[in-house]
Amino acid sequence: MGLPMALVDVDQALSGGWRAYENKVDLIRVQDPPAESWTRLREAGFLPKPQVVAWRAEVLDSEERYLGTLPQKDRYDLRMAYRRAAEGDLQVDAEPLTVALLDEFLELYERQVAAMRHGWAVAVEQRGNILSEAESYCAVTVRSHGTLVGACLNQDLPAKDEIRARFSAVTAEQRQDSLGRVLYGETLRVARERCRRWVSLGRDVNLYGHVVKPGLFSFKSRLGFTAIPGQLLEPGSGSHQADRVVRFGELTDPTLLLSYAPTAEEATAVAAPLHLNLFTPSENLDARPYRGVGLAGTTVHTVRPT
Repeated sequence: MGLPMALVDVDQALSGGWRAYENKVDLIRVQDPPAESWTRLREAGFLPKPQVVAWRAEVLDSEERYLGTLPQKDRYDLRMAYRRAAEGDLQVDAEPLTVALLDEFLELYERQVAAMRHGWAVAVEQRGNILSEAESYCAVTVRSHGTLVGACLNQDLPAKDEIRARFSAVTAEQRQDSLGRVLYGETLRVARERCRRWVSLGRDVNLYGHVVKPGLFSFKSRLGFTAIPGQLLEPGSGSHQADRVVRFGELTDPTLLLSYAPTAEEATAVAAPLHLNLFTPSENLDARPYRGVGLAGTTVHTVRPT
């Protein structure tokens, strides 16, 4: 089911006209509000934000330096993921992207997406585009006795000094063993070997609680990646929005979004660290699992049923 949402203009958001929809939808949104309205929208309970966020981490010159940037628990989890892979006799490789490998990956990817409540098989739709740029890709693969159980399709972008993780998938069993951490750890290794400065984990719709889930935010943050407005990584990717969560019919508890933090000049907020907002109907949400890297702060909003 889609997300029940009402689109209102700035005047409706500021005047309270949006309240006509609050018992019918989960989210009230102002699309493309001008920057000069952002301060007043915040005061009215609407959070200006980028439509899309991208995730990026600096590779650093050694694995030890990179691990040193992570909290102790996150370093332990990453090392345990590698240990489980070794104990399971899994073979981890970096491979060029071929037609055969892509189709093998898409079969695994489609099974993963089919298990999601609101899954969208984007990579399947983009198969032709991916193959047209196959020479720029390097895939990290994990196999169990020859069978693909996990893979991450990475695109090397020398002009941006970056390796970009475009698509990834693992089996349900390997997800339990945190194989995703190994895939991204190996992506960082590939970037280091190619002397790239950055690794990015692609882009997410900036609303964790519907198609993308809050756990994805935690997973990427705990690997040391920082969420930034998508347009900083890819100009023109996404617009500005101002959202207000009012209900949890189709949204999860909690729901997360990253808003622009207030700055002296609102237009400069796009380049400043983002602020994490958690929405919940409960009184005692533990925000610790949702700690982020490089954020301006965290606010928990209690949304009471009307």
